[in-house]
Amino acid sequence: MIKYLARRPGEVLITQQLGMFAMFVALYGSAAVLIREVARRRGRGWPTILTLALAFGVVEEGLLTQTLFNPHYLGLDLLGPAHVPVLGIGGQWTVFVLTLHVVWSIASPIAIGEAFFGREPWLRRPGTVAWTCALLVGAAGTFLVSRMMGTPAFLAAPGQLVGAAVVAVALVVFALRLPVRTLDTRGSAWAGFAVGLGASTLFHLVDKTALLHSWGTVALMLALEAAVVAYAVRCRPSAFSLAAGAIVTYCWVGLLTAAGNPVALIEQVVLVAATLSVLALTARRRIPVNV
Repeated sequence: MIKYLARRPGEVLITQQLGMFAMFVALYGSAAVLIREVARRRGRGWPTILTLALAFGVVEEGLLTQTLFNPHYLGLDLLGPAHVPVLGIGGQWTVFVLTLHVVWSIASPIAIGEAFFGREPWLRRPGTVAWTCALLVGAAGTFLVSRMMGTPAFLAAPGQLVGAAVVAVALVVFALRLPVRTLDTRGSAWAGFAVGLGASTLFHLVDKTALLHSWGTVALMLALEAAVVAYAVRCRPSAFSLAAGAIVTYCWVGLLTAAGNPVALIEQVVLVAATLSVLALTARRRIPVNV
């Protein structure tokens, strides 16, 4: 988003950077904290967290930015690959961006936070109110910025907006009705890290390289996700190990995206170094918890 707010191509103002950073922290950070708090206070585990994360992704991409329905968002053809005319969505983009939110926006930060601070509830009432307000501010900011970036401003059809809202509510209801089930961690942490790194790397490569037909890409991405779920259920690695692998993947994706822009590359190098430091510190401190 930031480059489209810049005054000249390649120029990104520090005030814009800070503003976008604050907005993203308000939206993604508060969503992750509140989703974790709801799930843990109800005694629920990762199935509930992941389903609530999926609901969050539907809300953001279907109601706030509306990229699920916008054929020209940021000048990109997001809906072309694996287009579904009856729904007005692109199958490949839908699977990619919702997975992005489930894995990287919500689940991975939660896994790292719990590995460092433990699984017990973190918030009292004032904290819950504060994070809820931050979420509302972040959501409003995301909606307004997305509208400002559209030329002309895009608004999805009423049926699409209602459909996205219904899907999100259904996912929340389903998530909170999932049975309480706690599994002991028993798998190898290094194996979990390797699976997280390998699967997420393949996921991004499949999406970016377009080696297959668009529906073939969708099928392969879904197959990768199913394989990771099957591995997690059978082998029970720590959530932190899978998340660490996924986050390392996002590090190289960020560096690749910044290639060719020296300023952006320096920023990414700093962010990657900070991220790897946090992962290393968390790995040393990691509190053993059930998954």
